[in-house]
Amino acid sequence: MATINLKSFPYSEDVTCPKCKNVITLYDPEGSEYCVCASCNSFIRFIANDTPVIQKNAPPIKQQPVLKLGSVGVFNGYNFKVIGYIEKKEKDASYAWREYILYNYEKGYANFAEYDGHWTFVAGKEFYPNLDKLTARDWKFIDYEENEYNLFNKYTAITTAILGEFDWDILFEWAKTSEFVAPPNIIYKEQDKPGTKSADFYLGRYAEPLEIAEAFKADIKLFPEKIGIGANQPSIHAKRWFSVYKLTPLLVVLVAVIGFMSLYVNPQHMVLNNDFNIVNDSTKVNEFKPFITPSFELKNSSSALNFLIKSEIDNNWLEATVVLVNEKDNQSWEVTESIEYYHGYEDGESWTEGSQEAEVLLSGIPGGKYHLNIYPASGDISNKNIHISINANPVVWRNVWVTILLLCLYPLYAWYRMRNYEKRRWMNSDYSPYDTD
Repeated sequence: MATINLKSFPYSEDVTCPKCKNVITLYDPEGSEYCVCASCNSFIRFIANDTPVIQKNAPPIKQQPVLKLGSVGVFNGYNFKVIGYIEKKEKDASYAWREYILYNYEKGYANFAEYDGHWTFVAGKEFYPNLDKLTARDWKFIDYEENEYNLFNKYTAITTAILGEFDWDILFEWAKTSEFVAPPNIIYKEQDKPGTKSADFYLGRYAEPLEIAEAFKADIKLFPEKIGIGANQPSIHAKRWFSVYKLTPLLVVLVAVIGFMSLYVNPQHMVLNNDFNIVNDSTKVNEFKPFITPSFELKNSSSALNFLIKSEIDNNWLEATVVLVNEKDNQSWEVTESIEYYHGYEDGESWTEGSQEAEVLLSGIPGGKYHLNIYPASGDISNKNIHISINANPVVWRNVWVTILLLCLYPLYAWYRMRNYEKRRWMNSDYSPYDTD
């Protein structure tokens, strides 16, 4: 068992490998029962009289550890010393990963697990006492501290290479492991003996390589590059989605409330609603004389005006240039609108195209007395009527709906990116909640 309840790291001790006489440094000499000779790969056990005995030869490591044995760092609020390095793989599969044994003189052991460049800080009930409440059921998901952890993977882990010191026969260990994820966290359930009702639980938190390198003063350039998406890698898209999905409905309601409030604070009202006869201009071919509408008054300091122009044209067109004139200073606003309406019968079917009316919106019109100068033109000299109405301070619901749509676009984008990210994460799992090909 690890030496715990100390105020600092214990003094290290050197032992001599009984095979090659290489000097091996033990960083927790009282707590360690096994160690590996880095020179000849002997797996050594210390028996009751402290005489080192070679148990077997440990397989040589395939990758040099990026955290050196004996290096010290502060991580997750605890002082740690790296005392062991393990290379593991999944039984009957090629998936391999690496673990670094971390020793803390108060709590005991934790570790870093690294797979495809993704790092996880893992510790047991000594660091997370609530793990002791979990039981060895055949879980599909685990509720732990108000989070739901979903089953991601099941496998049997076997050790393929080791360095450093250990308090158990790690080469004999064949742990049946289940992983449950709730990014950035992950829970490991380990059973050393399949079929037993007892299990050990460990909680992991995703860690960025840079924070590990800085904590243990390691060279970040030596760290393996990230490949794919880690099982418990946090999603920036999920963070964005959860930051907006509660706020967006409130903003949508606020926009709608503002639209309804404007009906009462500044109600819309009709300032002009007349039919006008248009007269042919005898001096010009197929043209009409301009005319002036009756005056109307805008009482607000700034108003929006919605113009509706209608004419009962039939298989023809009409165009009207409308000039809004302030009678006090002759300031004017000009718009031109065309109306086209055609219909017919072809190949046994009726068809229509265009409309007999058009709308124009002007905003920011200052208060005062106004009239319209109308300059009509049409392809139908028999058409003699045009209807013009003006609503002041209209609630432009189209703008309200456009605003709501724009408010929803980013949350929809964030949700899509989050879902796509999660689908890619769960591609590596046999328990994916997403449909896969």
